[in-house]
Amino acid sequence: MRQSFDDARSIRTWDGAGLDDGPPPAGPRARQAWCYGTPGVSWALWDAADAVGEALCHGASGVLAVADTFAHHAGLPAAAALRTRLLAHLRARLPEIEALGAEGMGLLGGAAGPLCALLTAGHGASRAWLSCLGLR
Repeated sequence: MRQSFDDARSIRTWDGAGLDDGPPPAGPRARQAWCYGTPGVSWALWDAADAVGEALCHGASGVLAVADTFAHHAGLPAAAALRTRLLAHLRARLPEIEALGAEGMGLLGGAAGPLCALLTAGHGASRAWLSCLGLR
């Protein structure tokens, strides 16, 4: 809490490294998919966002994994609709995901995360890998 601050968009945030070297730099902060919480927090964010009708703060592929899990295991129509929208969103950005793969294939910051989410939610791939994200 001591190192959190409001960025230029008035969003409460924090940097990846401590603020021991002085105040945070000016300007908005880019949001990363799973960096701002654990999968358990993602489930809580989903519940909260659904209850108040607001957007979630995770990247599209992270939200897709959560939405797909809720649609698959809980049969929630809202989650299925979100899954459909996010599949279309990510499929439209396949060239960007391919370019990201040239930079890195990591699950959290590279192309592997979006590709795994697409394969699982859109093509019936095994869900066994989701346990590493705290999903079933």
